[in-house]
Amino acid sequence: MVERIDTCSHCVLPVNIGRGNIWHSNGVITASYPPYNRGTIYDVDELDNLFPALSERIGFDITRLVIEGKRRDGKRYVDNLLKKLGEVGKLPGNEDIVLMFHRFIAFWGLALAKLVEYKEGESLTLDVKKVYNIPMFEGDVAGMFESLENKRGEPGWEGDDENGLLEVVVVEGEPELEERIEQELEMGIPFVEEGDLEYRKCPECGVPQEISEEFEWDVPNARITEKATGKRFVLHNTSGIVAVVRSLREELGEEIDNIITEISRQYARDYYGLLKDKSSMDAELIKFPSRSWGRPARLRRNEDGYRLRMVNPYCIPVVAGRIWGLIEVFEENDLSLEELAEGEGFVDIVLGRR
Repeated sequence: MVERIDTCSHCVLPVNIGRGNIWHSNGVITASYPPYNRGTIYDVDELDNLFPALSERIGFDITRLVIEGKRRDGKRYVDNLLKKLGEVGKLPGNEDIVLMFHRFIAFWGLALAKLVEYKEGESLTLDVKKVYNIPMFEGDVAGMFESLENKRGEPGWEGDDENGLLEVVVVEGEPELEERIEQELEMGIPFVEEGDLEYRKCPECGVPQEISEEFEWDVPNARITEKATGKRFVLHNTSGIVAVVRSLREELGEEIDNIITEISRQYARDYYGLLKDKSSMDAELIKFPSRSWGRPARLRRNEDGYRLRMVNPYCIPVVAGRIWGLIEVFEENDLSLEELAEGEGFVDIVLGRR
């Protein structure tokens, strides 16, 4: 439960969003404090569509990999939080850390959580409402538990798609899987520092006004809603999803990128179909940087098709698919993906006319 919510008197966003995050001129959001983790504003329906569709396409349930990627991500986040708290004063007790985590996840739009029981060294049980994505949230909480206990926790969910009980119980670890995913997270998400974007920033809290214009931020209900579509979004770390994609590639080969891109393309066609009569291709591309999806640049059209450079994409297969579907909808063309040419901190997306 969120006890107090201070909001900006100018843009009405929670002030913690401006205090805790920085919108950079290179199309990236990072935390305000070390280690400056990158964050992304995710479309929840896109996440909910991606993982089941990917499992169906490859004939392999990827739920465990999603949980594991997010568990390592969650552990790292809480490890850094504990380090920071230790540097400024005495660490609070583990139960207080859990309650602090509850407040954070409500501000990020992830879920509402109530502590049911915490047996130190054994288990943690939460009553969860309005969760954004069950496998990812299982990983988040299991990572927090592991950071607090220095023991591997196995999560289990009992409930429906949004509400239920989440229990994490101490188990023996799986060193090989943990080591591999940890290595993926260590790689991070590279991005170039340079950028020339100029946001219209709120004069009080510093958050780009695009964010307050495009989203409603309802902390008591853990809900970030895109005004144009009514869809739910969340603000969350980028590294967990990227680690999952990298791990899938290692397990299943390079073709996994193409499958993810095709799934994201189809989702984007449906998504931008809702906006086709209300917006434009350029207006939608302009939204990418403030959501930390990356910065579109050098859009070129010719008789053969389209070429667009994305600087600092958060996850190339997902972003490429969204761009592909977006251009198809607004240009009213069926296009083929001809090339994804990656460079340092960018990818060139080449689409051809059929």
